[in-house]
Amino acid sequence: MKIIDAVARYHLWLISAYTPAARPFAVLRIVFALWVLIVPRDVTWLSQVPAQFYFPPLGPFSLIPGPASQTVVVVYMVVRAVVALWLLVGWKTLAASIAMSVVLLVGSGLAYSFSKVDHFILYDLTPIFLGFAGWGAAWSLDARRKSTGTRGYPMLLLAITIAIAMLTAALPKAARGWLDPAREATRYFVAVDVHYGPDAGVLADWMTSTITSNVLWKSLDYFTLFAEGWLVFALFVPTLFRLGLLLLVGFHVGVFLMMDISFFLNLFVYAAFFCLPKDNLIPELSWFRRRRLSRPSTTPAAAT
Repeated sequence: MKIIDAVARYHLWLISAYTPAARPFAVLRIVFALWVLIVPRDVTWLSQVPAQFYFPPLGPFSLIPGPASQTVVVVYMVVRAVVALWLLVGWKTLAASIAMSVVLLVGSGLAYSFSKVDHFILYDLTPIFLGFAGWGAAWSLDARRKSTGTRGYPMLLLAITIAIAMLTAALPKAARGWLDPAREATRYFVAVDVHYGPDAGVLADWMTSTITSNVLWKSLDYFTLFAEGWLVFALFVPTLFRLGLLLLVGFHVGVFLMMDISFFLNLFVYAAFFCLPKDNLIPELSWFRRRRLSRPSTTPAAAT
């Protein structure tokens, strides 16, 4: 029973450690909505690609007989803008968040139907998690109508989702030889981009022509596997998980500079975990402090 009680207490603490502060969380909602409204992802090309390139993967989009027409694209853009405004004002924020994710997923699904898959599925799904976590708890019409609060359990689920997503990127690399000391996978892919394209990062040519150290190139392979793979363990210690997200940002910047692959939209996903209350910036310290204060005194004075 003691073990079960300890696990239950740890579970409750973990949820509280992932609970965001209402006001910075609301700022994230507003910035997210404004970004979708002002700097939306381009979908105008969907109606301009020849129909013979339309080859959707298995799933709901495979039921659509052909690519989206210009009218469909315009309607989609209008709906996306309306939903972004809905999320911005924070009226029935949970419903607006779910609608936002659905709209973003539809846009991605239409784009993926031309066999071009990007890296923003986490960005598309994030509004659902943050809606349940309560990013409408401040500076919203919902907050004016009723008292709401933020919740940590949806954030814990988002952390698990991110960790599993990154693990699915790390495991295939490990299985295909990235752990092999004799193989320099990062160097190979950067060199392919430099010599065969289609695009290479601004530092790619300099990296391949200047850095000749096998040890350095191999260390980039191991760093990639670590950055993507360790989050499944770090998520049980929220501060380590947040440090892991910062490490991922550095990794994404490196990938962009070397291979011109942008992960910018993932910043919205990671930012949610840094909307912290001032009194719980490092939740592990608070936990240890409470544990120390809750211990019974064993001094002679206390015994008497």
